[in-house]
Amino acid sequence: MDHFEFLYSISSVIYFLAGICVIVASFMLYSKKRTTSTILILIGSITAFILNTGSIFMGLISGHYGMDTFIQINAIINIISGLAYALFCIGFLLFVVNDFKKDMPKNEFLDS
Repeated sequence: MDHFEFLYSISSVIYFLAGICVIVASFMLYSKKRTTSTILILIGSITAFILNTGSIFMGLISGHYGMDTFIQINAIINIISGLAYALFCIGFLLFVVNDFKKDMPKNEFLDS
C-alpha cells in the first residue's frame, strides 16, 4: 500500500508543476497581448490550478466526515474545475480565432 501513496504523491507533484507552468505561460501571454481572450486564459488557468490543488486538500479534510461527504465534495470540485478548464479553452479558442493572425510570406513564384 505504501507504493500507491508514493505514486499518488508523485502524480500530485507533476500536476502541481504543470499547473505552475501553464499559469506562467498564461501570464506571459497576457503581459504581451492584453485582450479578452488572454484574460480568459489567465483566469481559467489560475482557477483550475487553485481547484486542482484545493481538491487534494479537500479530499484529505472531507475524508474525515464519511464517504458520502467525500464523494459529494469531490463531485462539486470536479464540476467547478471543469468549468475553469472550459473558461481556459474558450479563451484559447478566441485567441486562436481572433488574436493570432499569421502573416503570409510572399512567394515570388506564386504571386506573379
